[in-house]
Amino acid sequence: MINTDIEVNNLKKRHPHKPQKTWVKVLHRVLLCFITLILLLVAGLYSVCAVVFKGPSPAARDKLVTSTLEMSAAKWVPKLFFSKTEIDAILKANSVVDSDEITDPGLIVIPPTNDSSSNNNDEWTNYPDGIRIENVKGETFRGYVMIVRDPSKVYVATSSDFKSNEPGLRIFEVLKREGAIAGINAGGFPDPGGNGDGSVPLGLTISKGELLWGNKNTVYSGVIGFNKDNILMVGNMSGQQALDAGIRDCVCFGPILVVNGEAAQLTGSGGSLNPRTAIGQRADGAVILLCVDGRMPGSLGASYADLINVMIEYGAVNAANLDGGSSTHMYYKNEPINISSSLYGPRRMPTFFMVKE
Repeated sequence: MINTDIEVNNLKKRHPHKPQKTWVKVLHRVLLCFITLILLLVAGLYSVCAVVFKGPSPAARDKLVTSTLEMSAAKWVPKLFFSKTEIDAILKANSVVDSDEITDPGLIVIPPTNDSSSNNNDEWTNYPDGIRIENVKGETFRGYVMIVRDPSKVYVATSSDFKSNEPGLRIFEVLKREGAIAGINAGGFPDPGGNGDGSVPLGLTISKGELLWGNKNTVYSGVIGFNKDNILMVGNMSGQQALDAGIRDCVCFGPILVVNGEAAQLTGSGGSLNPRTAIGQRADGAVILLCVDGRMPGSLGASYADLINVMIEYGAVNAANLDGGSSTHMYYKNEPINISSSLYGPRRMPTFFMVKE
């Protein structure tokens, strides 16, 4: 009996019980199960996305690819399933064909502000401030059109002079600073991963007659702005050509939707479904500001074809697409008109089209 007790004690000394090792094993197993579950979810999600992206419907595939490519935070997703050559082919087959045509100012005739026949126009009888807002709807979208009677009131406002590298401002901040009655977002800006701070614009930017961003000798695509005669000019031009044409306010984006009364040529579906902002001008000079909600159950968004249809319906002689997505915002009298697709509210941006009080 004594010998047995001694042997047991010796065994305990050689193999001491360490309860902490049990907890370590349990923790390892829990972590292993968690990692396995995550991998299964990722694999399942990838499989589902692969079925959607490479499914039986080329039309659905093209819409999904073109839509995600326009999302700064998700443009990498299609690259998981398609080569660059395949993506380029999809974009080419569903786009707006670029044109070298530039606005003919002679097609816009702006009546004098003291024209009595113009003042008595029934269109503006109930809108003493010269601004009319209407709802627009399509199969996949809802949006808002703001018509501004006097084009001289529309100009490009900027967050800064772009020399300080300070983050851009939000639209309501610029409205307050400028004392403007209305505004929409305007040109694009660097936005890696959807985290751009709007400190500087992309492309040519002229505000109140001053060249703030861009080069006189560089040719820019999608120049969108007003000349000194308050005519909306759209097209591809160099900084010097813009200045020579008397451009007082402009940004860059695109594509151009309508030039000289002719709708842009489309391929395929005419683009993806996303929140959109656009600007146009009627033959009488009235400016058409359009914002379309998107990425939400009640409004998936609009394609370029949809924007062209709305602009033509409202009599646009010239029109162009502006920055969209989570940048799409329309304000009137310090109140938002559209619903932002951003969970964080209005984004910081470098440029806006504002309407003077």
